[in-house]
Amino acid sequence: MTLGWRLFMWAAALPVLPIMYFVQKNECKPKKNIIVGVTLPYEAQGDGEVLALLERYKREMKLICWIMLAAGLPSLFLRSFGAFLTVWMLWVEAICVIFFIPYVRCNKALRRLKEARCWRQREEVPQVVTDLQAAAEEIRWLSPWWFLPPFLIALIPLFFEPDVWWAWTVCAVMVPVFYLCYRWLYRNRAEVVDADSQRTMALTRIRRYNWGKFWLVMAWATGIFNALLWLTLNHVWLCMGVCLLYGLITVAEAVSIELRVRRLQEKLTADSGRGYYVDDDDRWLWGAFYYNPDDCRVIVNARTGINATFNLAKRPGQIIALFLAAMMLALPLVGVWEMRMERAPVELEVTETELVGSYFGGEWSVTLEDIAEIQVLPERPKLRRVAGTGMENALTGQFSAEDWGRVTVCIDPRTGPWLLVTAEDGTLYLFGASQADAVEEIAAKLQ
Repeated sequence: MTLGWRLFMWAAALPVLPIMYFVQKNECKPKKNIIVGVTLPYEAQGDGEVLALLERYKREMKLICWIMLAAGLPSLFLRSFGAFLTVWMLWVEAICVIFFIPYVRCNKALRRLKEARCWRQREEVPQVVTDLQAAAEEIRWLSPWWFLPPFLIALIPLFFEPDVWWAWTVCAVMVPVFYLCYRWLYRNRAEVVDADSQRTMALTRIRRYNWGKFWLVMAWATGIFNALLWLTLNHVWLCMGVCLLYGLITVAEAVSIELRVRRLQEKLTADSGRGYYVDDDDRWLWGAFYYNPDDCRVIVNARTGINATFNLAKRPGQIIALFLAAMMLALPLVGVWEMRMERAPVELEVTETELVGSYFGGEWSVTLEDIAEIQVLPERPKLRRVAGTGMENALTGQFSAEDWGRVTVCIDPRTGPWLLVTAEDGTLYLFGASQADAVEEIAAKLQ
């Protein structure tokens, strides 16, 4: 793996670090009377001990930023793609998890201070607070027609590159999935903060509007990305640039919308917390995980911003959370799998009926009676991958060559010569092997 690729992938993940820092730092600002996951009354928000805990929290996050930045640099010197991918994924996952440590420390400290100062509003029975006036307000959903144009744009490559239909279809299908997420992942419950119904309705409208905006932006960005990916498919760096641009745009827009909603929530609730206010800290583990057996919902709104989360008191919520955690933990195994592939040889053999090229459990073959012509090539032709594996030690699957057109390939690009086989029906096969003399021996046997 070249240094250019390692720098590209490292740079693609690097924005995760400042994003996590600024989003977590934003938790220090009171929104809906909540600071770092703890509900506090108005007078407590400027308390000296509270401010001191928040300053410690910010210092710890700054220290984590520098530690994680330094921890990611050694991966640039790993030449193995599999090893780099494993370390790279572990590094990204560590960034997402490690910022939660100072958050939990600060949350626990604020909870202890809240109990000591008797700032907690106690309720006799557990309940889910609802503002009936705000809940009765009619919802104006975005029309599904707004999602149709990006869906059609995403389908364009399917008509010009049908051989890789699965790749284009995945992106195209994501557009209607985004619409379904917009309609069904939002929990229709008003954003109750205190007894002010006008405030509740304003907060609810803000959240609904920006929730729809986020999914609409995702739909359009994905549709355009699919079309641009098809246009740049023959140019590796342009193609990777399109992928990077898509990632940056979607992440930047998501973070921008999230922080914008949080700023509005902060502004609208700046004077709240003087009289009655909602205090549901007991239903939020560490201020971040919702656990409420008295709430029948599985998916609920996050406390601030536009995000959604799961009710861990319900079995479906537990299953979803465990599935997502397992998926996250399994990601580095992709790198381990790549390391195994890097060590696997490309093999070529002749059986009684077939010429067979094999690599890492996959086989590509042509029957001997169908072979019309064979050529031993001392130089490897320039190939463009259509569908298959493209690694430093193996090229397998369907490729396209400038002078030949479509060709089925199973070669080790580092080791020549290579065997070009033409079948009776004109189909082309390019075979090779990791052992340098294997191709010439098999060519002599076939001739």
